[in-house]
Amino acid sequence: MADRAKPEQQHFLVVSGAAQGQITPARRLARLLASRAGVRATLAVPLSALRRMFPSRASSSSSCRTEPPVLVLSGADGVAYAAFSDGFDDGFQPATCDGAAFVGRLRLVGPPTLTRLALALRAAGAPVTCVVYTLLLPFAADVARGLGVPAHFFWTMPAAALSLYHHYFHARHGLADAADRVLDDPDRRVEVPGLEFLRAHDLPSLLTGPTPYLPCFREMFHVVEANADDKQPLVLVNTFDALEKEALASVPGIDLELVPVGPMVGEDDDVDLFEQDDEAGYMRWLDAQADGSVVYVSFGSIAVLSQEQLDEIRLGLDKTDRPFLWVLRRDNRDSGSGRMAPPLPASDKGMVVEWCAQSRVLAHRATGCFVTHCGWNSTVEAVACGVPMVTAPQWSDQPTNARMAEALWGVAVRAEPDGGTVVRGAELARRVEAVMGDGEEARAIRRRAREWKARAVAAVSEDGTMARNLRRFVQGVAGAAATTERD
Repeated sequence: MADRAKPEQQHFLVVSGAAQGQITPARRLARLLASRAGVRATLAVPLSALRRMFPSRASSSSSCRTEPPVLVLSGADGVAYAAFSDGFDDGFQPATCDGAAFVGRLRLVGPPTLTRLALALRAAGAPVTCVVYTLLLPFAADVARGLGVPAHFFWTMPAAALSLYHHYFHARHGLADAADRVLDDPDRRVEVPGLEFLRAHDLPSLLTGPTPYLPCFREMFHVVEANADDKQPLVLVNTFDALEKEALASVPGIDLELVPVGPMVGEDDDVDLFEQDDEAGYMRWLDAQADGSVVYVSFGSIAVLSQEQLDEIRLGLDKTDRPFLWVLRRDNRDSGSGRMAPPLPASDKGMVVEWCAQSRVLAHRATGCFVTHCGWNSTVEAVACGVPMVTAPQWSDQPTNARMAEALWGVAVRAEPDGGTVVRGAELARRVEAVMGDGEEARAIRRRAREWKARAVAAVSEDGTMARNLRRFVQGVAGAAATTERD
């Protein structure tokens, strides 16, 4: 029989990939498990990510790629942080290694190093009693099975995207045909009940174009179903009931049990993969701006925009004649020739930073609009803070998120490219005015944004749906463990 802790000593190992978009919700889930559910929580991330999150504490010395040192760091938030290897201990470099090679290396190196970490935790007197894992890590379920403990998938995208993948892989509602014909019929309506507001070109890009990640997604869904021990597979989802009621119901309950445990939001950006600019500087700048006057611009942690697109964004911001705070990562300032792109023209209207505490910026009274790629973390943070959005989706689930924000919740408008891939400055300025101006529709968008903020606040309250669903989840894991012990 596996070495199990007593139910009151449950230890959840939350396993995340190295991307900021996965680490942020996984870290927030671990914190909530520790603070609201009263269990021990350890967040395991690839070694390269742990080094960036804790540069002064995680050694940067070279190590064997298949056996990184078992680093377990205690956090001030009640969560322990640990490392496993994804095969890229010095960090994944897309310029020298494609997605297929990344997935292959991850599958080879991940399982033994994650097992090694779990065994080290057991030897230290903190045996893992449940594994929760994020995208592209289906091997974590097999590791958990080897340990004799349950594993549950944490879907960090919207429930709508999960539903689309689920129905696509099961060849339902003509989704495969709609994805294949997206260029011929982009406005074709999605036929999944509850998601009819989506069109073919709102589908996640992984379904509409060649990608090495789609087979891994397919395997991930198969593993979720296969590891359920003939019971209904349970999936945690970073959303809340009011936000995606129809999407949550669009997955048949006999297939998957979706448990909304979001929104994963909060002012906790103290542990990031990117070094922030001086927070006091940009927060003081925000303090000096009028309420609801600032255009906040950020395209997340992965998207790299062309110099042409950067120039058009700057032109659009100039046209708005509004103060702006623009996050422009260092790795997005490379012109492609190995030389840094020319600096943006100086402006007395705005401030450009390399990285910032986004949740704090969105929560600031001066922020009036968010120009965003519409990654799910950014989307739910904007909803929770009541900030209207101008969306410019790039890939993955972002087109789906943008469509929901505009057509379903009414808190955003979409900036359309000019027939290619570039959103022109005039279009950006027009869309910013559409949510920040004095027109009737702009006022309606801002009103709806405030209403959604109130719903999000209710969801994350002490007795909200997030807390209740988390408690039920943890109690269910404890009950299953107790039954196994008796058997």
